[in-house]
Amino acid sequence: MFEHLQRQLRTLSETTEISVPLEADSEGFLDKECPSETCLFQFKILEEDWKKIVRDEEVFCPSCRHNTHAQSWFTAEQIESAKEYAMGQITNDINAAMRADAAASKRRTKRNSFISITLEAKGGRDAVLLPVAAANPMRLRTTCEECGCRYSYVGAAYFCPSCGQNSASHTFSQTLEAIRTAAGLGSTLREALGPDEAEAMARTLLEKAMQDTVMSFQRVSEQFYERKTGRPPKRNVFQRLDTGSGLWEAELGVSYTDILGLEAMKQLVIYYQQRHLLAHQQGIVDTYYLTRSQDTRYSIGQRLIIREPAVLDFAAIIEKLGEEIMRRCTSE
Repeated sequence: MFEHLQRQLRTLSETTEISVPLEADSEGFLDKECPSETCLFQFKILEEDWKKIVRDEEVFCPSCRHNTHAQSWFTAEQIESAKEYAMGQITNDINAAMRADAAASKRRTKRNSFISITLEAKGGRDAVLLPVAAANPMRLRTTCEECGCRYSYVGAAYFCPSCGQNSASHTFSQTLEAIRTAAGLGSTLREALGPDEAEAMARTLLEKAMQDTVMSFQRVSEQFYERKTGRPPKRNVFQRLDTGSGLWEAELGVSYTDILGLEAMKQLVIYYQQRHLLAHQQGIVDTYYLTRSQDTRYSIGQRLIIREPAVLDFAAIIEKLGEEIMRRCTSE
């Protein structure tokens, strides 16, 4: 009498997986999440590239570069939705088996018999099975320079999810954008915090932005120099303007001053010396700073005051310098 139900239960006991369809977002990107518990970075990969470019055996997190096989990159939301979908599939299969048993029992019942027993299946509403929906499209997108994989993200991404390559130019522009954002947070902090806390936090962000600007240029210079010459530069050589400019002039035929002009170069020297003072002297002006920077606004013993316009100007100068160096490296 319960042949269909018993058969379905045996089938379920032997089932090891249920296929759950995943939807791409409106722009064709699939949701992914880093499986590392210390990261959990969410991003998207174009569905076409996920199928044609990304390898099953290895996917990289764009944020932390954790790597593992392709079946490990489902988001927490996808996993929960997939569980609901699977339970709905099981419910529907059991409901269908019970209805089939009820129909079979009615067909077997003899008319005009003194006693007849039939099954009737009631309730058991079928679940509506919909593909797991995608999250809204993400604003920032990039295409890997090495393998062509297209992916999107929120915040910052440093590595291609397909090949794990770090894009020097992408990281450079991304870091400068983050620096500009941090420099402009003063008004937001003053609205959210008390005046003392807001001022201290804003000052910390601005001073960190000065140091991050130097590091962004150092990193992109190191990568492009090695790519251009086939040999790595000496450690921290691009933290020193004179030495770094000399290296690039030897390879590209132009110095930093040639690219920026004399006035911008003078300002760049001041910013670099301020970064050095913040990193090594807690921003307290000394003789070395005054001699190297020729900054007449300060006296020995004073502390540097970093303002938003200076950070933005520093970022703009470094951006111009870095982009011209990258352009010349790739065009020759």
